[in-house]
Amino acid sequence: MITDQFTRDFINLLSGRIGGRALSCSDQWFAEASNLVNPNPPIFRQGHFVATGQWMDGWESRRSFRRRDRDQQGVDYDWCILRLGIPGSIYIVDVETTHFRGNAPEYASLEGAWVEGPINDDTEWFSLLPKSALEANAQNEFAVSERRPCTHLRLKIFPDGGVARLRTWGRAKPRREHYVEGELVDLASAALGGYGQQCSDQFYSSPHNLVLPHPGDNMGDGWETRRRRDDGNDWCILRLGVPGNIRKVIVDTAHFVGNYPDEFVLEAACIEGRETDENTEWITVIDRTPLGPDRAQVFIDQILTSPEQTFTHMRLNIFPDGGVSRLRVIGLPEWERLK
Repeated sequence: MITDQFTRDFINLLSGRIGGRALSCSDQWFAEASNLVNPNPPIFRQGHFVATGQWMDGWESRRSFRRRDRDQQGVDYDWCILRLGIPGSIYIVDVETTHFRGNAPEYASLEGAWVEGPINDDTEWFSLLPKSALEANAQNEFAVSERRPCTHLRLKIFPDGGVARLRTWGRAKPRREHYVEGELVDLASAALGGYGQQCSDQFYSSPHNLVLPHPGDNMGDGWETRRRRDDGNDWCILRLGVPGNIRKVIVDTAHFVGNYPDEFVLEAACIEGRETDENTEWITVIDRTPLGPDRAQVFIDQILTSPEQTFTHMRLNIFPDGGVSRLRVIGLPEWERLK
């Protein structure tokens, strides 16, 4: 199973929360392919029937008979083409068949493609997951060795059936050509490869949410710690997607009204090719400053570092505990240092 450590290092690049979409499929008679990118766990409604039969939370095709596409061995399959919300390299695939007990596919495969425009007959696909056996009513997780980045995926199921969710855990690959010279960006954004490296506590929600590119949907869509019963404070470390300097910081406590931190301190470090450790030297970016509830708070004049200083990591310290929805670190990227 995917561990907590893994989900701290990678994000689901296909999640509907960040723009993942199902574009087309061979068949979706019983349940729509759009459910594959739903970020929420699949549910089951016993005895809830619709025009096509039992309502299912996933993508489900009809029984195959003789109408399917066939692979080179003459085996029937259904397919779905999806667009990643954030293009990038995939490390783990989760083909979840939860609640599909007597109607799950026997096998699945996954292909990737990197395209700028729409998918067409000339699109060149490469294998991410060879044809692999699936278990019904289960999370089917597979390691991916292919590191070529993707913008699109093609899921094939053999011969037919239902898949609840498709999750592709990986790292973003920024498209440099989408940014002009001198453009300021959110260096911490997941869209550029930023992620939550580690934290003191994530009892209610993950620090990964801090760097998601869209505004927080609710109080569960942020980073929130449990209530401390000591004299300490909570913290999280973010790895920037692109190294750069810091011109503006936004600490957004949206939806956190009775549980936002009283104060925060923001620190930064510059280390190449590795993660932070106990020997990392942290530089104060914003000294201890009060926070307010349920709003985006902008800090410019409070920044203590100079435009000549470049950073790779940020450490957000909150006092004593609580929840933050988003952290934006606006600066000038050094694209040439991007690995």
